[in-house]
Amino acid sequence: MSTISSKTTRISALLPVTLIDEVKKESRLHNVAQSSIIKNALELWLQYKLKRDARELAVMNFNDLPSEDDWSMVQSKIS
Repeated sequence: MSTISSKTTRISALLPVTLIDEVKKESRLHNVAQSSIIKNALELWLQYKLKRDARELAVMNFNDLPSEDDWSMVQSKIS
């Protein structure tokens, strides 16, 4: 998986104990830092969210927008 950004920042988060226990277990099992497990999970979530957002945008229909003349009339009434 490619890294989204090379910049990093430290965060503080309150996470459920069961989640932390699983992260610790995976960290020991695969000999990786706990932070890398969280980072990878967040990157996967962000990719999922971006794909979902793209699908939602792809089905939007913009055929109901006003014509240029109608839009000009609306703008002149607002100004």
